[in-house]
Amino acid sequence: MKVTELEVSVQRRPPSPDPIRDALQTLGGAGSVQVAVHTDEGVSGTGEVGFGRIAGAPDALGALVEHELRPLVLGSDPAWVRQTHEAMLRETEYHGSFGLAMFGIAAIDTALWDCLGKALGVPCWKLWGRVHERIPAYAMVGWLNYPDGEFARICAEAVEQGFHAVKVKVGYPTLAEDVRRIEVARRALGDDVRLMVDANQSLTTAEALRRGRAFQELGCYWWEEPIPADDLDGYAELADALDIPLATGENLYTRHDFARFLRRGAVDIIQPDLRRGGGPTALLDVGHLAHAFRIPYASHGGGPVQLNLMACLPNALYLETGRISADSPMKLEDGTVNVPEGPGFSW
Repeated sequence: MKVTELEVSVQRRPPSPDPIRDALQTLGGAGSVQVAVHTDEGVSGTGEVGFGRIAGAPDALGALVEHELRPLVLGSDPAWVRQTHEAMLRETEYHGSFGLAMFGIAAIDTALWDCLGKALGVPCWKLWGRVHERIPAYAMVGWLNYPDGEFARICAEAVEQGFHAVKVKVGYPTLAEDVRRIEVARRALGDDVRLMVDANQSLTTAEALRRGRAFQELGCYWWEEPIPADDLDGYAELADALDIPLATGENLYTRHDFARFLRRGAVDIIQPDLRRGGGPTALLDVGHLAHAFRIPYASHGGGPVQLNLMACLPNALYLETGRISADSPMKLEDGTVNVPEGPGFSW
């Protein structure tokens, strides 16, 4: 089986009139890029990456995929997906295998695995070896743009849906404001629901240490991305000083970045992002590497690709998702969600 065509589709979206916001940025949305690989046996696979902001990003990524990565994929065998993945890393090394380059690699890598699973008529977890039947999930519902009343209502709705864990944004100008927000959440959630907090890289190390001590006294389950993602020394300092587990990883690129954090003991829970991490090939490596260090894996973002991956990781801890709509194929039971059963990454 050979790839005969790689099709790139750019979806542009006008900014939302009511954007969500965290402590670092406002996320109005910007569209997405979908990659489809077609083969000489009539089997196709797709991969898609989205953008929370930067209006021109989908067009820029589409051009990068079309002109830089597409020639490496044409004529390749989807069963040799890891070889193609390494070839894309080598090709992008000159300007850096991160940023948009990694987004493009992730889209193609996802499409190739999807194609291989569909060619064999099996979900991708059957290609990797399954460990879990269902995956615990938490609801990311606590954006900073929500006023307290709406925030409390959304937290309560997540519990009513059956979530046993919820994550909320912090990183207000003062610790007192963060504590008040956590208290609002706790009243809405009750005492039995785990509560995680996420500052989206907005603090200094000293302030993250001060707030982390307060959050652990409040019983928060993890302290996510308190400082800039590339501050390895800062994360090592925080991990050593705090009892609350330190979670990070959504803004790290390649397995080598994760290896540096794991070797330093600078992270307690890893959270790879499918786009920045480089697709399923890389995230499988990251997950197994973390397992070797006895570090749990919690996804950044959800969906069928992450679920297929997490089904095969012994250290899978939590899938990140939002509230689940009634017509979603993902079904929540006792705080866990089902793993897709369709070929490739389909449901």
